[in-house]
Amino acid sequence: MTTMTGRPVAASEPAQRRVRGEAQAVLALARTEARRLLLHPLVLIALVTYVTLLLRSGDAPQDAYPVLQDVDRETQLGQLLLGLAVLVAVNLAVLRSHRRGTEAYFGVLVLQPSRRTVAHLLSALPMVLVAALIVAGQFTAAALRPGAVGHGSVSELVTGPLLVLLSAALGVLLGRVARSAFVAPLAVVAVVAVTFVFVAEAHSAAWLRGLALVRFDEGARPLPSDLVGRPAAWHALYLLALAVLVAAGAVLTSGGRTRAVRATALAALGAVVTAVVLQGTAPTDTVREARETATRDPAAVQDCERHGATTYCAFPEFTPWTGEWARVTEQVRSLAGAPDATRALTVRQRVAALDGPSGGTEPTPAAPGEVTATTAWGGERELEFAASVARGLVVGHERYEGVHCDARGVLMVWLAVRGTRDGEAMFERIGQGPDSPGVILAPVNALVLRGRELAVLQALLDQPPQEVDRRVKASWAELSASGTTTDRAAALLGVTAPPETADDREYQCA
Repeated sequence: MTTMTGRPVAASEPAQRRVRGEAQAVLALARTEARRLLLHPLVLIALVTYVTLLLRSGDAPQDAYPVLQDVDRETQLGQLLLGLAVLVAVNLAVLRSHRRGTEAYFGVLVLQPSRRTVAHLLSALPMVLVAALIVAGQFTAAALRPGAVGHGSVSELVTGPLLVLLSAALGVLLGRVARSAFVAPLAVVAVVAVTFVFVAEAHSAAWLRGLALVRFDEGARPLPSDLVGRPAAWHALYLLALAVLVAAGAVLTSGGRTRAVRATALAALGAVVTAVVLQGTAPTDTVREARETATRDPAAVQDCERHGATTYCAFPEFTPWTGEWARVTEQVRSLAGAPDATRALTVRQRVAALDGPSGGTEPTPAAPGEVTATTAWGGERELEFAASVARGLVVGHERYEGVHCDARGVLMVWLAVRGTRDGEAMFERIGQGPDSPGVILAPVNALVLRGRELAVLQALLDQPPQEVDRRVKASWAELSASGTTTDRAAALLGVTAPPETADDREYQCA
């Protein structure tokens, strides 16, 4: 077809204008819904609660020494809870016209139901960006702390925002499948139950854990980053593909059964299956070998440096902490008497990495002349490390031979308490917790005092510190000997030991 001037007229121009008009309408609706979503009361409550908890969580002493390969995983739980709030809010937005009885009026508008579904899906993207900014701020704040060590994973960090994206897509899909506002809260309950109960406990079913929205790996201590071995990249792909699959399902349910949408759904389904399968292949053989070496022969992969009579050996990522270890070690040494105050010691960092981040076992005892440092520091960890050093100076090994029902038990715990900043308050706080009074959870094996030894220790802590320090050094040889009784220790230190009770006699003494 041509005009009078002979110039051709494209027959598709009206269609192109219609497509552009629909796209502009979709974007306009998406902007409006995004603004409503960001200001939704449930989302605002979740955001304020989430940020408040983040700001308050950094006050603990151990938070001054974050391990970044743990911090990146710690961002995910809060993001999941935020995502569940977004799920309900988006679902309510999709159902708004149904609740208000205005659904029939949409039939005269440009946008078909499938286009409105796309707009609702797009409206969640600003919320995903907010979630990403929170994750970036949380991780950056931890990484900038002077005591921070380790390396974070980009794949772990994007998991949180992907959880929000998936939750929003699920809210849209539920709104298109079921015209009830009660379905979304039920879905929240189902997600929580599956994530925190059924899948989290499925330790033996790798494929089932691969279906989890959040992979829980809460071990006793952090691991060096090269030993973590989590399939973080495949898990992030799984969440992204699942979000695309759910979004495509929502569009299909709304009538948008185009070839492109169907192809997208099939591709996303294939990516979901692939990611679930590949998650089950972790960890690799290289990671398993590295875990074996780090657990059984840590000296082969550690860096060491000597300060005075002590050599400090740590995994390369943790060497910035050796100065903190040296501070506590030297304080404990300053309280000891000759010749043990200058005894050569090796502080060696040890891990129990054979089961990966989920492992809950403690490291095996070090060789004689070595004391164990762990991969956690700050707060009570300092008291635990001081107990490890005190045991190295007094006993010389970490093997468990029973409770020290004599002067050595009193001496070791006293050294740990006095050699730690705020040690008395920390020791008292531990006794009020789930552990029994008189217990310090030192690395490898705890230091435990019976009731009468604990009474002697408490009497010593009530005395003037300088006087007790002088008496300990003056009687060090006898106090650190294996044959010195608790009564003799109390007499040497100027206090009185209570009589042995029936409970005291229940202990297995070294």
